[in-house]
Amino acid sequence: MDFFGEQTRARRKTRWLVFWFLLAVVGIVIAVHVAVTLVFAVSDNGFQAMSRGTHNEIFFHWRFWDVPRFFWTFAIVGGMIALASLYKIHQISRMGGVSIALELGGRPVPRNTGDPLERRLVNVLDEVSIAAGIPAPQAFVLDDEPGLNAFAAGMNTGNSVVAVTRGLLDRLNRDQLQGVIGHEISHIVNGDSRLNLRIVGILHGIFFLTLAGRVLTRARGRNSGPILSLGVLLFLIGGIGIFFGRLIQAAVSREREYLADASAVQFTRNPAGLAGALRQLLDFGSRIQHPRAEVASHFFFAAGRVSLGALFATHPPLEARIARIDKNFVPERAPRPRPAVEAAAMRPEASSSGVSFLNGIGASGPAQMSAAQALLATLPESLRDAVHHAEEARAVVYALFLSSRTEIREAQLSAVQRAHAPALAETARARAQWLSRQGARYRLPLLDLALPTLRELAAEERNRFLETVDALIKVDGRVSASEFALRQILKSALNPRRTSRAPIRLEHLNRDIGAVLALLVHVAHPDGTSAAAAFHRAVTLAPTNGPWKFPEPEIPRPKIVEAALDHLARAAPRFREKLLAACVAAIEHDGKITVAETELLRALAQSLDCPVPIGSEDRGQKTEDSNICGA
Repeated sequence: MDFFGEQTRARRKTRWLVFWFLLAVVGIVIAVHVAVTLVFAVSDNGFQAMSRGTHNEIFFHWRFWDVPRFFWTFAIVGGMIALASLYKIHQISRMGGVSIALELGGRPVPRNTGDPLERRLVNVLDEVSIAAGIPAPQAFVLDDEPGLNAFAAGMNTGNSVVAVTRGLLDRLNRDQLQGVIGHEISHIVNGDSRLNLRIVGILHGIFFLTLAGRVLTRARGRNSGPILSLGVLLFLIGGIGIFFGRLIQAAVSREREYLADASAVQFTRNPAGLAGALRQLLDFGSRIQHPRAEVASHFFFAAGRVSLGALFATHPPLEARIARIDKNFVPERAPRPRPAVEAAAMRPEASSSGVSFLNGIGASGPAQMSAAQALLATLPESLRDAVHHAEEARAVVYALFLSSRTEIREAQLSAVQRAHAPALAETARARAQWLSRQGARYRLPLLDLALPTLRELAAEERNRFLETVDALIKVDGRVSASEFALRQILKSALNPRRTSRAPIRLEHLNRDIGAVLALLVHVAHPDGTSAAAAFHRAVTLAPTNGPWKFPEPEIPRPKIVEAALDHLARAAPRFREKLLAACVAAIEHDGKITVAETELLRALAQSLDCPVPIGSEDRGQKTEDSNICGA
């Protein structure tokens, strides 16, 4: 699966959204202009004109084609639609997929839930997410929905949700649930969930007139006739917005569903699981009863409402989807599988040992799924359950930052005791001892398991937790590569940036790229000559042409690199692809990658919203965790 290609196509869909939105606004404005003219013309002298049979007087007397009036209609109506859309987009940007899950009646599933079915959901989410290289999304259950359905929503891979209906949770077995979760995770990885949230914001503005019409039809009083008439007309005109809204939902959603099905099969290597889930939907239905389900219909795993025809269908027929997965299922209306989708679903997966770090971005497959399941199976059951509790999750993450040097470790534990109860510090000590015996390969998986639990903390608790992490890093006065990497992953997941739309100047891009590459070459190649050679090799793959100057001998401070990553994350997918290629070249110049360097690459990729699946193991002999700079 071409991760950056799918991200590019998702961005292209966003441009089409803007086109359809503007077309809908123009159509609505024209209809409102006609409605306002007719209503007030008829209410004034239109009845007299019609009684004389001179209907044209309505238009000429009221200057139907008056340009200033049309301009003001466009400004007022277009402005209201734009403001409604911007308000919804702002709300979604602030709350992410959580806002959609709550609006549809979702209930957050605690990570430490005691319900067996909910625990199975959390475990499957953990497996699939770790294999995909993203933090596990927050789980929600739509308790009042007996139909079998699910959806994913989120503005980025580090802050998403996956919701399932009560019917789906009760009826599907584990393999079928894994197929559905694989489908939804692929929506998050490919950028569909972000695109779907933008559609909700746009549709809110387009549907605004329908809502305004409903309000006006409730007007009462002696002179409320024109207002009531205007309300009815606005409600009817809202049908134009609904028409374009349904077209937008259908145009964006249908093909992305086929792609997500293919990704889920490629990912789990178990077509029977996903096909079985789709068969269950055929038998028991996928209808969503919530009144707001219509606006979010393009989110769901399957159609939540009956469509008005193929043109407005947000999902392909279930039979067609099953036929593309199960070759023995050939109903009459199932089309012949398209070669591209069929190949994506059934092609053999290369082994992780032969896949480079860059090629692995977004390319989750059965090797990654098997590796995630095997790794989780080796974790003690008590530890895996413990990270679902807030106190234990904090202790595990603190353990990742504890030094191997006794005097520094004791000072760090004192910092933990000042922020929390002494028992938490002792738990962190025990977890650090276990990690030192087991090796560094558990560091990132444990962090991934802890992140969803930490996201459940209140904002004040999250800030206190991050301040304690910073205090642990500062104890020895240095910032190691691992410390920077783990801190960056935590920051991206627990304190996500608010993306600015301001343009970035080329010289600023060059500065930011240079800072990131300088960090990598100094960490990976302590020798100045090797670092310079690695830097000059890396910039040949960079997405811009420089000019470049090797920054010797100093390493950029962490805050400079963090600011650079915030800027670079706004770049186009192909730009980020070239940037990550340059980052890999900077690290791999000596043919070796340590666990600490893998963590650093993972942190950079996640900051750029590019998931790195499990399997980027240590391929070299370097063991030292280099320092970046003073804390």
